[in-house]
Parts: sequence; C-alpha cells; structure tokens
Amino acid sequence: MGTPTMMFDTLIAGGTVATVDGVSEADIGVADGRIAAVAAGLAGDATATREIDASGLLVLPGGIDVHTHFETSIGEQRTADDFESGSRAAAVGGITTVVNFAIQHGGSLTETVAQEVRKAEAGTHIDVGLHVGVTSCDPATAAEVESLVEAGFPSFKMFTAVGEHALSDVEALTLLQAVGDAGGIVMVHAEDGALIEHLSARLLSSGRSGVEYLNEARPTAAEALSVAKIAEYGRQTGCPVYVVHLSCADALNAVRRARSAGAEVYVETRPAYLFMDSSVYERPDGAKFVTWPPIRGRADQQALWDGVRSGEIQTYATDHTTWSVAEKLAAGLTFATVPGGVSNVQTSLGMLYSEGVSRGRISLSQMVGLVSTNPAKIFGMWPQKGSLSIGADADVVLLDPRREFQITQSKMESASDFDPYEGRSARGWPVLTMSRGEVIMSEDRILSTPGRGRILRRARLRPPRSA
Repeated sequence: MGTPTMMFDTLIAGGTVATVDGVSEADIGVADGRIAAVAAGLAGDATATREIDASGLLVLPGGIDVHTHFETSIGEQRTADDFESGSRAAAVGGITTVVNFAIQHGGSLTETVAQEVRKAEAGTHIDVGLHVGVTSCDPATAAEVESLVEAGFPSFKMFTAVGEHALSDVEALTLLQAVGDAGGIVMVHAEDGALIEHLSARLLSSGRSGVEYLNEARPTAAEALSVAKIAEYGRQTGCPVYVVHLSCADALNAVRRARSAGAEVYVETRPAYLFMDSSVYERPDGAKFVTWPPIRGRADQQALWDGVRSGEIQTYATDHTTWSVAEKLAAGLTFATVPGGVSNVQTSLGMLYSEGVSRGRISLSQMVGLVSTNPAKIFGMWPQKGSLSIGADADVVLLDPRREFQITQSKMESASDFDPYEGRSARGWPVLTMSRGEVIMSEDRILSTPGRGRILRRARLRPPRSA
C-alpha cells in the first residue's frame, strides 16, 4: 500500500522558510488554523483546498509587535488609530499579533483591562494581547496583580517619567514586588523624571522651547539613570524587567552593568531609533518626529544596531502612537508639550528587512528572533505564536526580498495623516499575511473583517536564548 495522501486546508509551497534556527527550502501545510506539517517536497505528497505559490518568497512567522498604543488617551487627546485602523495597518505590514496597553486612568486594574478587552474585541483584525499600564500603585492595586497574571495578563508597565503617569519610587517597588511574586514581568518607560523636569524648566525659562532642544531636555543620562535604578529594584524584588524603547548607548551600558550584577533585564528598541537620527529635529516640521525618549544621534544609532546584532537587545517593537499633523504642529507647542509618538506598525517589518537584513547588519534568522520568536517567549505566547512548528497558530507572512516599495502616506492604512518615513524606498516587503490560517492581506489589500481577532490569554515568561 502507498503512503496516504496528506490533506490540508492550505499549502504554502516552494518558499524559503526562515526561523530562529535557520533557513531552508520547505513547504508548509495548514489545517484548522494551525501548522500541520513543515517539510521539503510536501507539495508532491499532499492535496489542499488552496495552494499558495511562495516561489522566490521568504516564509516567516507572523510579526509580533509587543508595544502598540491603539485607541489610547493621553490627557485630553486620543490617538488617531483605534483598534480597527491600527490592526488593519499592522496586518498589511505583516504583523499578526500586537500587545496593546490597557492604561489605568483611575479605578482598578481589573476594570481597566476589562474595558480594553471590550474595545479590542469589537474592532481588531488580528490577535491582541494586553499589557497592564499602572499609573498609581497602592497595596490595593498590588493585590490585583496575581489574579491578572493568572487570567493571562502577566505583563505590567510602569513609567518613571511622563507627568501624571509616573510612579514614585515607593510605588515602583510595590509594583515590582507584587509582579515578581506573581511570576510576571514589569515593563518600564525608563527616564529620570526629576532630571527631565529640571532641565526642561531651565531651557524653557531661557526661551529655548523648540524641538531642537528635546535631546537637551531628555538626555541619554536621564535614560541610563532610570534603567540602572529600576533594574536594581528588579534584582532586589526578584522581578524581571523589560526596558521599552531603549534609545541610546548609555542606557544599553546600564543594562550591561545590571545584568553583570545579576538583574534579569530584557531590552526592546524601536524603528525610529534605528532608521532616523536627531537631525530630524532641525527640520521645520521637526515636531512630527517627537518621541519619548527622543531620537538620538548617529553614534547611539550604531550602538543599537550593534546591540541588536549581538543579541543584547532582544526585541524590536514600534511604540505605534499616532497623531495628526495638526496636533503635532499646533501653534504654541514647545518640546515639552508636543504629543510624543509616530506611526510605524505597517512599515516596521519591511524596513527592518530592507535596512537590516538586505544591508547585512543582521541575519534573516536574527530578524525572526527580534520580531517574532523573542517577543513570543518573553510575553508568554510561545510556541502558539512566533513559531512555524507543528501545532502553532498558522500566523505566517510572505515577504518578497526583491520587491521595491516606496513609503507614501497614500499607501498607509493608519488613520494618522502623515508617515515619518514619507518618500523613503525599501527593498524587500511583505506581500501576504496569514492569521490562524486565514489570509488577511494579499498584495497590500486587507481581506479580513474587523472583530475577527482574538484576545490572547498569555502565560508567564520563557526566556529567549539570546538573553
């Protein structure tokens, strides 16, 4: 008797499959929304309802962006992207999972998460996890941590700057202890708030209010000081710390020292820091590029590329926070009052391939680690996400390494009316996105409907090999 023919819902045939472990020519069979087989020559022994020709294409695990701000309020302002437009942009860019922030605005953490779940369920095209943003932490708040971790929300974010969001040192220690005891992880926006307030006041009082002074107001030293302190707090409380949007060599050196002392610290950097430098703040429209921490100089940019290549930086995420041109360039704003953040969720994977892999800065397997496998492990989604192994969700992106793509606002799905990379060209770009076996994007066209995405209940940290 011959070997029985394998049956799949979808067969991805003839592509180059890339994982953190290497690159090989293989076919992928998908059944019931999951990876059912990965093997060379599979197409010859299988039948499928649908076959996707991946000849000449790279087949990667779907991108995971663990730092997005869809439908987020900061003071009286709300980001341009809600869950529908933000997740649509992500899907077109090859991202199949985001982890958004449920930020506390008074009230309990539990209700904050419940509200965010309701918003996400109604509009998202892709799967969504939630980090819990903690803006005040008393014993009652800390008492909610364990139940949230058990419910599948094991990551908590704290701010050491950004006005009313910032926790005091006592609150920070209270949160770190509670999260560490519960087996979770604390993310930190690491800038020394007191130093920033002092320097900002001094600059503003002398009339130096333009965005060209942003790096003087929020220097690399402020970032490094905060990283060092929170990493040590994490070590003393037994809590893993994840530094979001690390921007500079000084902060990376602080991470190295903390790790040498025994702290468990993970690091994320963002596209804005790898693809732009501080000269953008000298432009007449420089306020469009305001981020916190600021975009740094070229030496810091090179230090981040070195850290990405060495594995000292484990993840790459966008901090996708969108505003309109009118909000960014409104009359009377200073470097301290321009809303921070830019769009990036649609362009992040393609730009990392173009600027990183194509230019030889990182390998294709390193890119997969940064954008998929490492974030899945750190934030409790692996091997369901971030993997092309049998049984994993069939979250797959096909990327054409030869595709020339020019970034223009007219091609962007974000509700923001400007893109920070307007006019830039890239070589190598996503052409198809599959989420749990469903093709949700093909040739830049969104095919899915809002609300198809699921809310992820995540497990605890699984350290990636590169940490």
